[in-house]
Order: sequence, then structure tokens, then C-alpha cells
Amino acid sequence: MNLLKNIEQKKKIEQFNILIVDDCRVSSLSLSKLLMLLGFKSISYAHSYQQALQMCAKKHYSLLFIDYHLEQILNGSELYDLLKEKGFIQPYTRVITISGDNTTQTVLSTLSKGNGDYLCKPISQSILSYKMADAYQEFQIFKHLYFLKKEGNNLEALKEKTTYLAKTKNLNELDLFLFDLFLPDNKEELIKLCQQPEFVNRRNYILVKLQLEAELHLTSTDELIQKTDSLCRKHPLFASAFDFLSSLQIQQLRYEDALFSAHAALELTPSVPSRALKTLKLALNCNNKSYFLKSSHLLANHLPIADQNWCSYVAECFSYFGEYIQNCQSESDKKQLLLEQKNFVRRSEYRLTETQKKQLSILFSFSECKQLIKEGDIVKAKQITLKVTQPYFDNLHRLNSVVLIELLYLLSFFGELWLLEKVNSVIKTKHQFNDYCLDYLKVLKNDTQLKESMLILSYTINQVDSLYNNALPINELHEKLDRYQKAFVQFPYSSELSIGLLECYIALSMDNPAKISTMVSLIQNMPLSQHLMERRDTILKKLHANENFIEERNSELCGSTFIKKIELKEPNSSSPELPTKQV
Repeated sequence: MNLLKNIEQKKKIEQFNILIVDDCRVSSLSLSKLLMLLGFKSISYAHSYQQALQMCAKKHYSLLFIDYHLEQILNGSELYDLLKEKGFIQPYTRVITISGDNTTQTVLSTLSKGNGDYLCKPISQSILSYKMADAYQEFQIFKHLYFLKKEGNNLEALKEKTTYLAKTKNLNELDLFLFDLFLPDNKEELIKLCQQPEFVNRRNYILVKLQLEAELHLTSTDELIQKTDSLCRKHPLFASAFDFLSSLQIQQLRYEDALFSAHAALELTPSVPSRALKTLKLALNCNNKSYFLKSSHLLANHLPIADQNWCSYVAECFSYFGEYIQNCQSESDKKQLLLEQKNFVRRSEYRLTETQKKQLSILFSFSECKQLIKEGDIVKAKQITLKVTQPYFDNLHRLNSVVLIELLYLLSFFGELWLLEKVNSVIKTKHQFNDYCLDYLKVLKNDTQLKESMLILSYTINQVDSLYNNALPINELHEKLDRYQKAFVQFPYSSELSIGLLECYIALSMDNPAKISTMVSLIQNMPLSQHLMERRDTILKKLHANENFIEERNSELCGSTFIKKIELKEPNSSSPELPTKQV
């Protein structure tokens, strides 16, 4: 069927700009021939995602054909996300994903992006003709609607027009556009709209009505669960309904039911990371290792590398792994989860760029450090933290915001002020943070005890360090030592405090092998700033410290009262606890 027989404006059809993104040139040419037979003349080609980005940056296309299985880093769905994120396509640009994969998961995950359709290979001219007729018509409709919305002159007229179109066309994207016009100010009006005969049996309107009834407390939670469950049974491929059902079940503390509902939504759309993380969290709460591991596998296999929030998805997943490992009752379960976390990293690495792999490796190391802290091996945790971030000491801006905030989180525990201040200054240059980062910043900001401790640490290091030992009389040296020791009680792993204390011991000719050995272990082989390393080297030379010196005092170190005090500190003592983000 020739599309021109149904559309009078031949000239507009010929100016309908189409971009075919396919790494197979034969497939691109075959598709373009079919399109030309339908009357479309303005057709361009991109054979890689890089080329597609360049072309879309220069020109706005009306329709994109994107091959789902691009033989490159990004798949077609991720390319669409990247184009949308960069603003290279208009909100009304149509997208048709083409693929030989017609599985429910792939189709639903792709269609959940909005703006388009799905076309299975091999492509027939008759099916393509219908798809193109729909794409052309939808482009004209949404272009006009977004133009009216941008003008913002008459919202009521726009509502009326969109409502009329929604009654005549059952389009998911059109429904969502209409809902957006009513929310958040006209919820009651939207409920009435959903009750109109044309909408009363359509699933999007049933769901939004239930959501508004829950938000406005118009219906009991039990009744809402019953109605939503019925909606899920009637529409078993409606992932959003399963999401809502899971949320309602969480409110009723029915966590296992909520887990099954969340997992059902995830299985329908495995490439949606928010659903994987929700299922992970519920599986953790229910101690359901099977669902936990399934969800982690899906997240790793479908990690959206074009999404700027990919790092936060990984960090949140690692936090759930850390909590699950901590709660393990048996060593075998613990070992399995540790191995599965490493497997998560390996799976994710297959899809990441080289730069992203480095960030992933750092996040995994930070996760290990948190586990070491919980196990009491804080010196090793500190060493790993500094070692993995050492290449970025002078280029912290190259790190993802999530990595920076995780680093800030750990440094605030160790008391590494020299690096913490640099990280903090870089974070201040960042203008946007996702919810994961904001949660962490809120935890740190609201920890009054930690803030007070950091102020003391900052004052001690910045003020007391400026006093040169050689120029101080004995009484002032003792006063300086006293200040260091008070700060050291709160931050017993701080490199700067350890160096300052050792310098005081040397200046006062104090002989305390156990404490000296402890503090040497806190700074020896630690990646530090150039200035701190110079001070450390000077100290070690004066102490004649080397590996043999440390080894000779291992027994003293293990049995020292200093170490015992650190291990036996109560949670409510002045020693800062590692801030805990609520899961």
C-alpha cells in the first residue's frame, strides 16, 4: 500500500526527515528502498552510534530507525537514551526500533522509552506501510501539542484538544502527555476524566485513577491492592501496574508479596535499573537470596552505560550486597555473596568503556573498604581507599560525582583532611546531583557529632601544624602534643595527626615503642600528598624505621592498650562511627 494514497500533502511526506541507524549497510539500503516506494525521499544513514550522535547534533530528524543490536558498545535503546539526554532529538521525534529479537522483555523495555514503535525483522512492505502511516501522523500530532504546550497561552484548550485525541487514539505516550497536563494541580479533575466512558476500561486511566485515590486517601489500601491486583491479572504485561502494586504492598508491610510484584515488573522490563534496585532491596529485606542474585544479574547485564546515573545504580547495588554480606549467618553464604559481587563487576565490565571500568573498579574497592571497616581492619581499608584514588589526587574532577561522594564518606571516617578538603572543593563545583548523592550528602550534613569532630580536626591540623617544632619551647611542644592527642582520640586513623604526633615525640625525645609502631603503621606505605610523604620520610629516617623495625614490634602492637581502646570504643563514644545510609 502506497502511503501517498492516504496522505494528500505529498510535499510534506518528501520532507519528512528520516535517519536509519544500522551497522549493516545492506539492511540500511534494503529499508531505504522500501521507504522510497512509500514516497519518503529524505533519508540519511548512520552506521555507528558515534555517527548518529554527530548527525543528530547537526540536524533534527522527524523519524529515527534504530537497530537494537548495534555491534558496538551501545545498543539501540541506549543510543536513544543518549540522544534524548543530550537534547539531540525533539520530544515529538518518532523512533522505530528494528530488531530480529521479538521477545517480550526486549519489546516492552524498548517501548517503555516512549516516542515510538517496534519493528521485527524481516521487514515486510505492508507492515512498514502501516508503521510509517502511524509514525507520520503521530509526529504531526505531538509536534503540534508540544508547540501549544510551549506557548502556554491556553492550558484548558490544550487539555480539551489532547482529551479529544486521546479518546480517538489509544496511544500510551498521548495518555501520559494528557496526565501531565492535569498534574499536580488538578488531581480531582483527572479522576473525573478517568471515569468517562471512553477511558473507564483503558488500563492507563484505571492505573492513574488508583494512584490518585491512594495519594488523596480516597480508598483504603486493602481495596487498592485488590483492584490493582485485578488490573495486573487482566493485563499481565503492564509493568507499571506491578510497580504500583508492589508499592501498596510495602505500605501494608507485605514485603514478600511486594517482592514478587516487583520481580514481575523487572522480568517484563529487565533493562530498567530502578526496577532491579527495588527488587534487590526487597529481596534483601526478605532474605531471599535467589531473587537477590537474579536481580543483580539483570542489573549487570543491562547496566545502562549511556545513562549518567549508571554509577549510582552500581553504588546502590554494592550497598545492598554489603548489607546482605554483613547479615549472613553462615560463612558459605558470605563467600557466595562475595563471589557474586565480583561476578557483578565482571558482567558489568563487558559493557563499559575503559573510563567507566576504572570508576567501577574504584566503587568496588570502596565497597570492600566498608566491609573491612565493619570487620575492624580499618588500616587496610584506609590503604585501599587511598591506593585506588591515588591516580586522581591531582585530577579529582575526572571522577564521577557518585565516586567523589563515596570517597568523601570514607575520608570523613578516616580523618584524611588533606584529601577530604580537595574532594569537598571539587564537589562544590558540581551543579547537579542525583538522589543517591543527595542522600549521602544529607547523611553527612545531618551528622552533628561528625561535623563537630571535623571542626576540631580541621582546627588542630591547620592551626597546630603551622607551629614549627624547632622554634617552640618545651611547654608549648607539650601543649601541641596534647592537642594532637585529643584530636587523635576522635580520629585514630588520621595520617596528618599520626605524622604530627610522631614529630612531637621526636622533638620531645619521647620513647613509647608501642604507640610509635602503631602510628608508623598508619602512615607507612600509605599513598599521601607530596608534602605529607616528605614529612613521613623525615620521621622514618629519624626513627630509623623500616620493615624490620615494624616487624620486631608486631607483638607489642597487637597487645598494646592503645589498640584495645580503639577496638572497645562504644558506639556512643566520641570516636566517629562510619555514617550509615538508610537502605
